[in-house]
Amino acid sequence: MMNAECTSAECILINLLLSGLLGLIGQGIRVIVGLKKLREEATAEASTSTADAKTAFDNHFDVRQLWLSLFIGFVAGCLANLGRPDGEFTKEVQLAIIAAGYAGTDFIEGVLTKVLPKK
Repeated sequence: MMNAECTSAECILINLLLSGLLGLIGQGIRVIVGLKKLREEATAEASTSTADAKTAFDNHFDVRQLWLSLFIGFVAGCLANLGRPDGEFTKEVQLAIIAAGYAGTDFIEGVLTKVLPKK
């Protein structure tokens, strides 16, 4: 896909965009798992209270956190691109960047929690 002589701005931008999207996919997998867990918790909460499962889910779901999480996955993918050797995006490299989007988000969110002031 990309050759080893990727020095033009267009080529670098394409590499970053592709890596960011792969990181976003990794974070998307994590989001799906989190939403499934949240749904199960809402169902369990609804069974022990008078609220229905949808209301319980809506009370705990934060769309801003979802978008921030996906953006952080994109950034994690871009950062993972910096550590890859020049050359093509092999399947192994693509899976590594997806894994970085999945796992790297925890690392970035942890750093942000320590650096940014609490509300």
